[in-house]
Amino acid sequence: MLEDHHLYKAAIEHSPIGIGLCAPEGRFLDVNRALCVLTGHEAQTLRTRDLFDLCHPDHTERTRDGVEALLSGQREALSMETRFVRQDGSTVWVQADFALAHEISGASIGKHLIVQVQDVTARRLALESLRASEQRLSYVLDGAGLGTFDWSTRARHVSFNRRTADMLGYDPDDLPNDPDAWFSMVHPQDAALSARRIYRHLRGDVESFEVEQRMRGSHGQWIWIAARGRVTERDARGMATRVSGTLLDVTKRRAMLDQAHHLALHDPLTDLPNARLLRDRLFIAIQAARRSRGQVAVVFIDLDRFKPVNDEYGHGVGDLVLKATAMRLRSGLRASDTVARLGGDEFVAILTHCATRDDVEQTIERLIDQLQAPFRVEGHVLSMGVSAGVALYPADGHDAQTLIRNADAAMYEVKRAGGNGFGFHASLNYERLMGMRSRDRDLDGEADVR
Repeated sequence: MLEDHHLYKAAIEHSPIGIGLCAPEGRFLDVNRALCVLTGHEAQTLRTRDLFDLCHPDHTERTRDGVEALLSGQREALSMETRFVRQDGSTVWVQADFALAHEISGASIGKHLIVQVQDVTARRLALESLRASEQRLSYVLDGAGLGTFDWSTRARHVSFNRRTADMLGYDPDDLPNDPDAWFSMVHPQDAALSARRIYRHLRGDVESFEVEQRMRGSHGQWIWIAARGRVTERDARGMATRVSGTLLDVTKRRAMLDQAHHLALHDPLTDLPNARLLRDRLFIAIQAARRSRGQVAVVFIDLDRFKPVNDEYGHGVGDLVLKATAMRLRSGLRASDTVARLGGDEFVAILTHCATRDDVEQTIERLIDQLQAPFRVEGHVLSMGVSAGVALYPADGHDAQTLIRNADAAMYEVKRAGGNGFGFHASLNYERLMGMRSRDRDLDGEADVR
């Protein structure tokens, strides 16, 4: 029995963990070598002091309260991180675990306090350094206007910083943490592309993913978000378990790009498609008509007597007439048709789904009627005629350039014949004005143009 006691004593003495036996009031009764090394005190010195003498002043009260709760039976165990002051005045962070030892002596039961202490300074400093680094990163991200996300695929949970909630107009607590709910906020037209890029990265096909997608804001508005991320953890099988990244509101940039794209394809004065967009749409219309064995009409429109308006009333009034002309043309066509401005007073319309030549004639007659109605601009009442030439696919050409050129030639034939009417290009092969519908109107003696 005595031998066992000595073995037990030796095990405690040589334990790498600091161990101390204390009276209920905290006075050390016995200490091992590791506790002496940790505190910098000799064993004899420690036995003259109590546990609370070692605590840093900022931690003494909390440690004492915990020990008293343990001694009074209010808690069954006590484990805490606290700071000790070493003999040289330096401080050390320790993990302290307390337990009660009951000693039965005759009819009385005494209590002793056993404390085990481990130096966790390095871990604590590393944790504080990590927190400081995260805080600095947070400042940088906030300064750059970046939101962040951290997605645990295993726990099916995604978390965000406050900036993410702000850019979408949500309170942080209202932003969904369920990945499915988050993905449901993506615009239906963007969802498929977004999912493909993310899951290609999850499979390991690419090093990271980038996607710009519209996301529904708190008020139902669509906000363009640029998401960038990468897998930060994989399990033993190589499956992605954690994905982290950044989010950036690019709504303004997308709006500027959309505006630039719109300006590149539209006339700045009337906002009608320009020549470039006209050719693209005519190409598409021809392809569709080829598949359906239908026809497409290209109508080249020019305003008669427009130059005198500019000369007499100024270009400001002339521009208003052109804008009004564009509005009348647009309102007189179907949504599937296109009207474009080539420049000056020249416009081109693409009529699709034209079953017969009579259908084309009726549409052009209606447009001319609308354009011949007087324009009321800046207090002036202005009337002018309209000359139009028509080329049909496939009869008059099989490509956009040929059809536009032939419609233009037909329009010039109408001009040469006196204007204010329309004619088909096919008629030029036989009689120059065959099929032309002349619409004479008293234009108050205004001079001809061209």
